[in-house]
Amino acid sequence: PRRVLAFLQSTMTVAQPHPITRGRTTGTVDKERKSLFSRSSSKNARKQAPMKIEFRVVFRSEGRACDPFATYSHQALHAALQYALPANMTGSLEPSTDSKGQPAVLVRAHANDINTMYELRAQVVSGDFMVALTRALRANVREERRSIRQEQSKRADQNVAQVPETPPVPEKDEDLDGIDMGATDMTVYDEENVWERLRLMLPWQDGDTDSAKATKKELSQTRAQLKERRQQVAELEARVNELTERLAVEAAVQPAPVEDIKKVEAPALVPRSPAEPKPEPIVIPAAADVGPVAANHVALEDLTAQKWEMVKQLKTAYVAHGGELDEYGDIFILRFLLDKDWKYSSAEKKAKSTAAWRIKVGANAMRKRIAAGQNYADIPNIKELFTTVAVANGLCRTKAGDLMTIIDYGSLNVDSFFKKLNNAEYFDINTYILEYLSYHADKLTQETGSLVRQAMVVDAGGIGLGHVSLRMFIRFKPIMPLADLYYPELLGCARVLNAAWALHQGWKLVKPLLSKQIQDMVGILDSSKTQGALLKIADADVVPDYLGGKATTISRPALDWYPKDASKGVDLDLICPGKKLGAYMRRTLAPGSTKIAGIPDDAPKGYKPPKK
Repeated sequence: PRRVLAFLQSTMTVAQPHPITRGRTTGTVDKERKSLFSRSSSKNARKQAPMKIEFRVVFRSEGRACDPFATYSHQALHAALQYALPANMTGSLEPSTDSKGQPAVLVRAHANDINTMYELRAQVVSGDFMVALTRALRANVREERRSIRQEQSKRADQNVAQVPETPPVPEKDEDLDGIDMGATDMTVYDEENVWERLRLMLPWQDGDTDSAKATKKELSQTRAQLKERRQQVAELEARVNELTERLAVEAAVQPAPVEDIKKVEAPALVPRSPAEPKPEPIVIPAAADVGPVAANHVALEDLTAQKWEMVKQLKTAYVAHGGELDEYGDIFILRFLLDKDWKYSSAEKKAKSTAAWRIKVGANAMRKRIAAGQNYADIPNIKELFTTVAVANGLCRTKAGDLMTIIDYGSLNVDSFFKKLNNAEYFDINTYILEYLSYHADKLTQETGSLVRQAMVVDAGGIGLGHVSLRMFIRFKPIMPLADLYYPELLGCARVLNAAWALHQGWKLVKPLLSKQIQDMVGILDSSKTQGALLKIADADVVPDYLGGKATTISRPALDWYPKDASKGVDLDLICPGKKLGAYMRRTLAPGSTKIAGIPDDAPKGYKPPKK
């Protein structure tokens, strides 16, 4: 009877889904296994034996796999596990290894509720379980170490010997911040069946092996070293070029005989046509008193007859290639030879390219008009330029006799600059200004007997992102190398005042467009070194007062150059913007105009504009 009763009870039990045999491994869950976690089977699942889950946890410290049982206490590990497990679950830890042979911990957990088991499974897959386990382990280890330090300190105060079995404790707990964990090889089963097997990817695995990662790191370091070495090589090459040029200059002190110059370097003379006028003899006046002599000072009376012969030969070659010369042609050609350290072949090459360029852009016609008496204020579109930026070309003379030009770049109204002038017009304005300065520099050189150049001063105060934008770079790009390529020895020095971070960004864009010779002439000063800096190169009587000098108004001949006649279309209410150079120039050019300062025309005496 008992056997019959047992048979009847077994046949009345609800059939369960077929389990997965222990020998089967897969990473997916089929339809039969999905019924395990369905609501319809949860009631039946509670009648089954306790569900179990096990998975391996790989511990890392500072990016390297470690054995937690050898690093932390068993008590801290088990307490952390109980904290991380969901409620109504118990678990244990055992030493193990993962598929790669790394030290690992085998976690085994038990639950009577299938929903609780599913909750733990989801936490392990998502990584939330590892976060909770890591947090709890750090807290437990810190508390253990704190207790050990207190005990050791107490024993030391009482002169009691330390317990030999006490493990060494680090002074700080910074190593705990480097703990990292990841789960792999998870299995869900009961006493008789395996319900699911999953292989999880460790969170720090990205598909690369440790060897590949090490190779990538070494490659990155090697590339950085290569970049640094290339920079060092570039600096050494620049130094070699500098020393080579210096040696050439020192060697030029002893000029070669005239016969050698004609035989080796000088080109054959071009027969002069009967219609061509005979040039006037070269007049070398005595050097004028222009103050201290600069390092690159050139006195005409110091040039030897051999060097003047080279000037004569280069003049002939220049004219033969289409160049045009005026009464100051000797000084014009002299600059090419000085620029190339009296290397005739290099100077001739640059002179030929200059002759072709001047024909292309019409520079010869510009110079003829200037020589005929055209004023600076009559340069096409110069009035529009004066209303967008404060610029003073040839404002005064330096101690070396050079023409000083000051530009307040921060006063530039970028939007108005692009609205009133297109790129072609701005290119022509710059070419015209270069011609104007070149002609008067040659003229002054002939009159004073010393080579006159231009000292360029750029006030960078107030520069913003708009001044170093891409459209500004596109407009300036064809302008920047003109003086370097076609007006040799016209620039004597350049000073940038009130330099800020935006200026350095702009200099990075402009610097590659210039030769190293021009780059070396540029001195960049921040605001702390700006005030009074120009007094080193010019007398205080000609330096504007806002830059540390004593000059309060524009002196002649610059006063006669700048546009200031309202009858000729000059808008005196708009010229020379800005509160520094613009205000200085407006004192002389437009003393009666007040609109630019925000003061209405009918304002009473002593009126001050309201603060914005």
